[in-house]
Amino acid sequence: MRALPQTAAEWIKEISAAYDDAREALPFTPLVGIVARQPDIFHLAPHVAIKFRGLPESKRAAAVEAALTTYVASEGSAPRTDPKLAFALCYLASHFGLGLVSEETVDEVMADLMPRGRRVSGRPRGAVGRGGLPNKQLQRTRHGRTEPRR
Repeated sequence: MRALPQTAAEWIKEISAAYDDAREALPFTPLVGIVARQPDIFHLAPHVAIKFRGLPESKRAAAVEAALTTYVASEGSAPRTDPKLAFALCYLASHFGLGLVSEETVDEVMADLMPRGRRVSGRPRGAVGRGGLPNKQLQRTRHGRTEPRR
């Protein structure tokens, strides 16, 4: 079990370790009935998040739902076109959906990860939920259901 990172730099370091963990697991995914390739590595982000946080299996569905809901909502954005950014977004969204991090933390870390040329111009850095990135749908989940943002 790892302690939650406290800074964007710490999050980026952990996301890198989580990505490496997921990449190493790719060859074994068919054994559990999943066919995942490098571009699909974001599917493993919530599973690695559960593993790194040492959370019980009962939290897995909420983490997966939060990650995939956020991924779908980010259609047309840089995270959808870059496997590493997609993984990072899903990894952070899993934590957000479980109530472990704030939307501001997700905004800050994703802003730091976004290549400068791919940031949405004219928008404040770190504004995922306020229009900086197209993902305006970060959602917490409760009992396996997606709750609308208020």
